Amino acid sequence: MEGVDLGGLQAKASVSGTRSFDISASIVLIGMRGVGKSFIGDIAAEVLGWPQLDADDYLAEKKNQPLREFVAEHGWPAFREAEASALEELLNQNPTGHIISLGGGIVETPASRDILKQYAATRGPVVHVSRPLDEIIAYLGVENTRPAYGEPVADVYYRRQPWFSEISNYEFLNPVGDTNVVTAPSAGIKEEVTRFFKHITGQRPNLSSNVGSGKRSYFLSLTYPNVMEALPIIDQISEGVDALELRVDLLRSTEDVGDSVIPSTKYVASQLAMLRRATSLPVVYTVRTVSQGGKHPDGAENEALELLELGLRAGVEYLDVEITLPERKVRELIAKKGSSKVIASYHDFSGNLKWNSGTVKEKYDIAESMGDIIKIIGIANTIQDNFELHEFVTAVGAKPSAKPIIAVNMGTQGQLSRILNKTFTPVTHPLLPCKAAPGQLSFKQIQEALHLVGELPSKQFYLFGNPIAHSMSPTLHNSGFQMLGLPHRYSLLETQSFNEQNKEAIIAADFGGASVTIPYKLDVIPSMDELTPAAKVIGAVNTVIPKRSLEGKQMLVGDNTDWLGIRASVVAQLVTGNVKNALVIGGGGTARAALYALQSLGAETIYLWNRTKSKAQELASAFPDARIQVLDQLDIFPSAPPNVIVGTIPASATTLEKGTLGATFLTADLYQYRDGPAVVVDMAYKPAETPLLRLASVASNWKTVPGLEVLLEQGYEQFELWTGRKCPRRMVGEKVRAEYYST
Repeated sequence: MEGVDLGGLQAKASVSGTRSFDISASIVLIGMRGVGKSFIGDIAAEVLGWPQLDADDYLAEKKNQPLREFVAEHGWPAFREAEASALEELLNQNPTGHIISLGGGIVETPASRDILKQYAATRGPVVHVSRPLDEIIAYLGVENTRPAYGEPVADVYYRRQPWFSEISNYEFLNPVGDTNVVTAPSAGIKEEVTRFFKHITGQRPNLSSNVGSGKRSYFLSLTYPNVMEALPIIDQISEGVDALELRVDLLRSTEDVGDSVIPSTKYVASQLAMLRRATSLPVVYTVRTVSQGGKHPDGAENEALELLELGLRAGVEYLDVEITLPERKVRELIAKKGSSKVIASYHDFSGNLKWNSGTVKEKYDIAESMGDIIKIIGIANTIQDNFELHEFVTAVGAKPSAKPIIAVNMGTQGQLSRILNKTFTPVTHPLLPCKAAPGQLSFKQIQEALHLVGELPSKQFYLFGNPIAHSMSPTLHNSGFQMLGLPHRYSLLETQSFNEQNKEAIIAADFGGASVTIPYKLDVIPSMDELTPAAKVIGAVNTVIPKRSLEGKQMLVGDNTDWLGIRASVVAQLVTGNVKNALVIGGGGTARAALYALQSLGAETIYLWNRTKSKAQELASAFPDARIQVLDQLDIFPSAPPNVIVGTIPASATTLEKGTLGATFLTADLYQYRDGPAVVVDMAYKPAETPLLRLASVASNWKTVPGLEVLLEQGYEQFELWTGRKCPRRMVGEKVRAEYYST
């Protein structure tokens, strides 16, 4: 990311105090003209469901005059005064539920800066949207709808950067033109905008659900000097983990030489931005000092705090803060954490730390007073040190409202403590350049060890249905189990009816979960103790999940992931496009899942067609809020044509040849939509290219999703529901596709 200037990300102490804003507080976007405020604001408005207001447009409408003409007629001072007045009006009239995008020059006047500084400190988020200077210059070279600067863009940029930083409490880096940021496919700009704004508002903080839940959680410690090296394999190295640790102290640009180098805020911000575009996993942001086992110089406390505040401004989910830093400054930093969680950490490399000593209790109390998560790390000299650690963790964990604790002994002798630790165990991966600490194990190694010591018993999973001999589900789930080191097994259970054999399987002590396919998606329901909201509305169960009640009794929960598979397939192909009108072909149980998915995506109208119209009408009545229109003829639409089509009938029931008996004739009129991205999903499993998908080739803007991809998506969801771990999507998908297309 050469040429990126991120001076605005440098930490400032002017906006302090706790960030306990209302989750609906309006968000203010500031930044240079040309950074993409409107683009980012549009996506943020879409994901939050809020309108976006442009202050320049508001002022132009208020003055009934284009801004360029207003400046030419009245001059810049008059414009700045009018701009400040408009700012106050916008904030007072729209205190909640709005994205307010401001002109780049709003920071030129002290009055406007004071208004925004006060808003950021007491009322809501002020987000500085930044972008590389060279991209801004390139954009402004062709954009001429706003008043001219009258001076070099670079001079304006460098003058305003300290002001942008001073008055904002968050920063969103928008490196639009840097292709390095998007070398890894699993995330992207829309995903990152969604994560960032949902997180900073507190509407949906991007935190791991496994932390503090009694379940085990892990983070992968990245040890790259440049995270760009990790991007091509990020999905592979992060398999099974709940978060990624960005070791800021280990980052090095090509200009940094030596062990005592402190990476610049510009470089760190660019590294974080690259990681964000590659994965949506939460980030544990760590600046580890030399005395605590890292590379950041011990005497550079102010620089460490500056880097830590950069992390908060960028909206990291977890901030590792050493309790050895100056307490007053640490508490000032923590006051600004917002939705982020603080890991208060202490590391002892002397080898003299005793877990039953007063020293450990003292460090624990300090960390507990500062952090949301406590982290204490020692070194094991004997196996006994791990038992003493375990006793300490058990004792402090028994306290009412005890905070999650990371307690680990480093070194080979301490590996048992890593296996038994439950909260955010730091792990490594064979593909990393080195381990972040001595004795680190991989996620897979820990799962295998947990099984050997009896902490992770093997479970039996099934597919219920008929016929299922050629199902890809065993390949999907068994591959995922093997890759993550999980000791489970997924098998086919084909029966002539849903009978006692199935019922015995789901109540067995080692039952881990089941997939359910045709014809038993309804037959399984009476055996469930509970149905999820999705399963209730869809009226079918394709996933059985065993859970423990508060009393310790095993319960069977019926869920439906078909709609999630459809939804994910549509979203992946539309990228930043929206579902406008949609079409569902069919009237059975899968059509219900499609309707549920499209309703969740906010489809304006859902056309529904079935050969038996009365069945389609009956189905439409089950979704009174979905704005469904039942069609008389498949390819004639009452209003705008669909940009999403979901086929839910067998491929053999469709044809491209007119006059074929017993099959629905498909025409190119289905693909009339030409105004943007569009996608067709065919739930038919065989053949790979159905008539519905083949016909889509008539239009270049239409993307196709075969049934196998939906199977994978819904299977990934099942895997996570059963195991609490994300399925290794890329490698599992490759294995399933290879087997599918070889048969």
